[in-house]
Amino acid sequence: MANDARLEMNLDKFEKERGISRYKAVVMAAKEARFLREQQALGIDDLGGEKPETVAIRRLYEGKVVEVEKSEEYQE
Repeated sequence: MANDARLEMNLDKFEKERGISRYKAVVMAAKEARFLREQQALGIDDLGGEKPETVAIRRLYEGKVVEVEKSEEYQE
């Protein structure tokens, strides 16, 4: 992350540490941003004035957004 409060990701480091391709990371961040935007529209979360995309990328980078396998998603 940059010192000037900009959110920047080193995608090579991200791929090595988390084992997720940069393309999959983009898709995951986009889905999280869409979810956050819906939450914001419903008045559930105000995101502290930040854009949903910024919050989504930060959450992904911090490991708070994870990939769920189809088999895990539908288990009872």
